[in-house]
Amino acid sequence: MKALPAPSSAKGGPSDLSQVKTNARGPILAGMIIIGVMFGGIGTWSAIAELDGAVVASGTVKVEGNRRAIQHLEGGIVSEILVKDGDLVEKDQVLIRLDAIRPKASVQIVRGQLDAALAQEARLAAEQNGATKITFPDDLLKRRSVPEVADAIQGQTTLFEARKQALEGQVNVLNSRIGQLKEEIKGLTEERAANVRQMAILKDEISGISGLVDRGLVARPRLLALQRAVADLDGENARLSGNVARQQQAIGEAQLQIIQLTNQFRQEVATQHRDVEAQIFDLRERFTASMDVLDRIELRAPHPGFVVGLKVFTVGAIVRAGETIMEIVPTGEDLMLEAMVRPEDIDVVRIGQEADVMLTAFKFRITPTVPGEVTHVSADRFTDERTGAGYYTARVKINKAALAELEHVKLQPGMPAEVFIKTGMRTPLHYLMEPLTDSMKRAFREP
Repeated sequence: MKALPAPSSAKGGPSDLSQVKTNARGPILAGMIIIGVMFGGIGTWSAIAELDGAVVASGTVKVEGNRRAIQHLEGGIVSEILVKDGDLVEKDQVLIRLDAIRPKASVQIVRGQLDAALAQEARLAAEQNGATKITFPDDLLKRRSVPEVADAIQGQTTLFEARKQALEGQVNVLNSRIGQLKEEIKGLTEERAANVRQMAILKDEISGISGLVDRGLVARPRLLALQRAVADLDGENARLSGNVARQQQAIGEAQLQIIQLTNQFRQEVATQHRDVEAQIFDLRERFTASMDVLDRIELRAPHPGFVVGLKVFTVGAIVRAGETIMEIVPTGEDLMLEAMVRPEDIDVVRIGQEADVMLTAFKFRITPTVPGEVTHVSADRFTDERTGAGYYTARVKINKAALAELEHVKLQPGMPAEVFIKTGMRTPLHYLMEPLTDSMKRAFREP
C-alpha cells in the first residue's frame, strides 16, 4: 500500500499564517479609519451643528380675557333661573333673578328716612334764615302724593309754626314788659317834672318872704316850712330819678333777653342743621347702596358668550355672598394658550420668546404646529390642586395668520395643546455634556 501525500497546508505552516495576517491588516485598517472618520464627523457635527432648544409645556386654549365669573356681592334667594349650561347669551341678558322683597324693603326704609331728613333740613333752613314759611325741595313737592312724603312735609310745617309761635310768644312777653317799664318811666318822669315845677313856685315864695322875715313881718317858721317842702321835693326827685334808672336797666335786661333768646334759638337751629346735613349725606350713601342692591337682583351677562358651570338649579335656592353661580366663556375675543411650565425650566422662559404650538386635539399628520409668542410669565409659582405639583403659567399668543391658513381647525376654549417655547440654538455636544457638567458641579463640593 502506498502512503498518501501530506496536505499542502501542512507545508510551510508559519509562513502561511503570516501571509493571512498581512492580508487582514488592510481591511482592519480601513474599518478603523472608517470608524474614526465616522466618530470624528459625529464629534465635529455635535460641536458645530446647532439645534433649536425648547421648553416643552402642556397647555390649554383659553379666552384672552378669561372666563367671566357670575357672582352676587350680598347673596339672596333665587326666584327665577333663565338659562342653562351651554346656552349662548348676549351682553346684559338676565341670567338669574333673585328675590326682591328684602332689597325693596331696605330701599323704602332708607328712602323714608331720607325724605324725613330733607323735610327737616328745609324747616331748619327756614328757621335759620328767619323766613316766614318753609321752602321744601322740588323732589319732595313732586312726590307730595306719596303718603310718607306728605306726612313729612306736614309734620315739619306744623313744627315750624309751633316753634315760631313759641319764640314769638317769649319775645312778646319781654316786649310787653319793656312797654310797661317805659310807661312807668314816663309816669316817673312826669312826676319828677311836676315836683320841679312845684319847687320853682316854692322857691319864688321863699324869695318873696325872706325879706319880710328879716323885717319881722312874717314868722320864721313859715320860711322854714317852705324850705323843708323844697328839700322834700328835691329828695323825691332824687328817688324818682333812681326809679327811672332802675326801670331803664330793666328795659336793657329785657332787650338783652330777647337777643339771647333769638341767638340761642338760631344756634340750636344751626347745630341741628349741621347734624341733619351729615345725616342726609349718610342716608344718600345708604340709599345709593340700597338701590344698587335692588338693581343687582337681576344677574346679567357681562359679555356675550356661553354659560358653563351652572351651580343653581332650583327656585328658592340660597346664593351665598361672593359664591360663583356660573361662568360665561366670552365669544368674539382672541384666544390664547396658557401653558404650565415646570419650575426647573422657568429660568429660560421670557416674554417675547417664540413658541411652536401643537394642537393635540387634532390629528398630528394633518395639523402642523402653529407659531406663537410668549406674552406673559407668572411672577410666582402655582400648585396643581389635583397632583400637588408646582408650575408657572406662561401665556402664548397664537399667530392669527398661520391659524387662518388651517381651514379645518377651529379653536375652542378648553382644547389641550403642547407648547414648545424656543430657548435658542445649542449644539448636540452641549446637550450631551450638560448633565455631566451639572453632576460634576454638584459632586466636587464639600458637604
